[in-house]
Amino acid sequence: MSTRREKSKRWTALIALLFATGVAFAEPARPYAPYRFLIGEWEVSAEGGGPTLGVARFRFGPNESYLWYSSSFLDKGAERPHLEGILVWNGVRKNLDMLMTMDLEHGLVQEQGVVSVEVDGTVTREITAVYSEGTQPIARPPAGREGASLRFKQTYKADGPGRILTRALRESAQGWVATFPGSDRLVMTRRSRG
Repeated sequence: MSTRREKSKRWTALIALLFATGVAFAEPARPYAPYRFLIGEWEVSAEGGGPTLGVARFRFGPNESYLWYSSSFLDKGAERPHLEGILVWNGVRKNLDMLMTMDLEHGLVQEQGVVSVEVDGTVTREITAVYSEGTQPIARPPAGREGASLRFKQTYKADGPGRILTRALRESAQGWVATFPGSDRLVMTRRSRG
């Protein structure tokens, strides 16, 4: 059995190692706390009611070191994966850096951007979608040799226990418009575990 003195020496050695490698923590940071309401599995539907359009999933990585996010559309009751990726804390900008793939068959379309929290608690994903040659951006012809990019925005606002209001928008010549019909008024409802 270790003595108190041996344990103290081990802790001292560990702290010295952390300082030597440049890793030191004054106190544990909780940068993901404002995003905690997103954690779970959600059914996405029109805010006014109707069938489930898709499924969104948010979960923490080990020790809450990052957020993993995926989204699927429902096609005749079967999930059709739409995007998947990670959201990682940026300690300089005090937001999350985002990198997602939207092409889960070939990896030729990605989303990159930042995720931040507004004063009222609304979480906003500011997105640049990057399309490789031959892939089809929304409302545009297939990307040429140089590829293409489009800007999108999605917001999430808690609306009581187990309910989040979300809006998916794309930038157009007319300003921010619904990405697809009705995507500017969606609701996420927590899936039951039963």
